[in-house]
Amino acid sequence: MSEYKKLSRRQCRELIFKLLFAKEFDREADPAAFYEAFIEETEEPTAEYVKNVFVGVCESLSELDGEIEGASVRWKLSRMSTATRSVLRMAVYEMTVCEVPPKAEINEAVEIIKQYDEDSAPSFVNGILNKIARDRGLIEA
Repeated sequence: MSEYKKLSRRQCRELIFKLLFAKEFDREADPAAFYEAFIEETEEPTAEYVKNVFVGVCESLSELDGEIEGASVRWKLSRMSTATRSVLRMAVYEMTVCEVPPKAEINEAVEIIKQYDEDSAPSFVNGILNKIARDRGLIEA
């Protein structure tokens, strides 16, 4: 495994997103083992924060998915693209568990999804994350 390196928060989020996206295709894999194999195979630089958030998201999927579905009007998680599901899970976890400032997290999630999904995805992600942040009292309504 590569040693931990100093990565920017943006680089960490990009890597967490990639890990979550890839994990969707191997749902039964142990998150920690999946992480180690992914990092070794891709030779991505890594940081302890990446592993902690990735494993945390994987261990909290049912709670995160419930919150995302509750905020998405007429959209089941299964109808969302893998990229959208991955970025939403990461962002909700970081906002609620890691206590990342919601506006910063929402902005990062929107910027990431712009690179990996269709043109309508950024506004969808922005709307879902803003609703969750408002409902939890993290930002003003």
